[in-house]
Amino acid sequence: MKKNIKIILILLLTLNFSCEESLEELNIDPNTFPLAGDAQVLSSAIGFLGYIVETDLNYSESFLWSQYYTWGIGVSIGNDERYVSLGGDFDGYWQRSYANSLADLSYINKKSESAAYRGISKVLIAYIYQGLVDHFGDVPFSEAVSGAIEDGSVLAPNYDSATTIYPALVTMLDDALSELDLAEDDLVGDDDFIYSGDITKWIKFANSLKLRLLMRTSEVDAQASAVQSLIASGTFIETVDDMPFVPYSGASGDQNPMFARAEFGVGMFYFASNATLNVLSTLDDPRAEVLYTKATTGTFAGQLRGIDQGTIDDEPFTAPASDYSMASEYAYGEDKPVILMSPWEVWFLRAEAAARYGTADDESMAFETAIDLNFSYMGLTDSATYIGTLGYSSSDPLNDKIDLIAVQKWISLNGTQEDEGWIEARRFDRPASRIFTDGIWQTPPLSVLADGTFPSSWLYPDTERSLNPNAPAQKANTDEIFWDN
Repeated sequence: MKKNIKIILILLLTLNFSCEESLEELNIDPNTFPLAGDAQVLSSAIGFLGYIVETDLNYSESFLWSQYYTWGIGVSIGNDERYVSLGGDFDGYWQRSYANSLADLSYINKKSESAAYRGISKVLIAYIYQGLVDHFGDVPFSEAVSGAIEDGSVLAPNYDSATTIYPALVTMLDDALSELDLAEDDLVGDDDFIYSGDITKWIKFANSLKLRLLMRTSEVDAQASAVQSLIASGTFIETVDDMPFVPYSGASGDQNPMFARAEFGVGMFYFASNATLNVLSTLDDPRAEVLYTKATTGTFAGQLRGIDQGTIDDEPFTAPASDYSMASEYAYGEDKPVILMSPWEVWFLRAEAAARYGTADDESMAFETAIDLNFSYMGLTDSATYIGTLGYSSSDPLNDKIDLIAVQKWISLNGTQEDEGWIEARRFDRPASRIFTDGIWQTPPLSVLADGTFPSSWLYPDTERSLNPNAPAQKANTDEIFWDN
């Protein structure tokens, strides 16, 4: 008996010493990194960014407010088609931007010892913050993503003025370019879903994004000298090979976020808006048949058929969707990439910069290159014939040139950058030419806004206003962002 007790005591002591010696190891989950590295955090940030851009932005109010599409048959017409906005509509975008992507990117920016990772993080931080400003106006910036003890434990950040955030983002991109100039090409790899660590392309993205920021204020705060200097010295996204995008294979769990979100629900039921089809038809633009499907049944079988914005209640309730034109495979598909910035967008920016500020670029060449690249990406040829009908090179007044750039840019962003199409249409709809609100966009008959009045911004999210005592009073969706006019 005493022998057995002795053996038990020895075993207990052995277990006790073993536990003391390996307690730290035992408390580590073998399936979880105790501290994520740059690679894992960057992958996470980009993964969320793909969802943010394609679902929270492209497949949201902007999808309809850009008037590329209108409400379809099968369900009651939604608030966004009637220009009714609720704060809760924007909770997801705000949360995923701040709590997910920006939190990850800020961690890299503050903690990484790599100039490459820091530079990449700064480019994407600037990209996300510009989006937040372009939708909400004033947002948390200088005190944002600072909840950690070492960052000040700021759980209720103050809001920064949109007019101060924009210049700060330009400075951030300058810092990013400095970091990227010092970066090693082979340090970042496949964890960078966008460029696989190609630093040269990240530099082009940074310069292109900086150009976008500078040009967005063109109607309210011209940045002529800064733009001229940037065009003269910078490298930019010029071809599809330079284009930043998040790829998707189309396999289950790796589908385009818009496709996955729509198919998880009622599917893609939106119809082509006549606001867009009318312009494409007037211009005899071959991109119409790439952007939209043709009706396959009914009186209009074999033709493009849209409806006026917000008039679905006037259509036969039992009519099949096949009686109408819908999103094509170019605009909607399981393996469609999420484009962050296209080369045609950048060339349109360069054309506008040359027209407004007399940069070193040939404005006609930049304008034509933008359209040619968009045609090529769509699989279309003979852009030269179409370009010749537009008469840009023979246009004289600046307003006429800006109008041509505005409409062509709006068309080119359809199907790939719907949210950017809405943003730029607001900017181009200037006092000198109300080209969209008076000439192209249609007022939905069930709109709660006055005839000819369209949304200009998003409301602050309900969750933010409930949890942050420093959140401002709620706005109206007709309040303009500072660069709007």
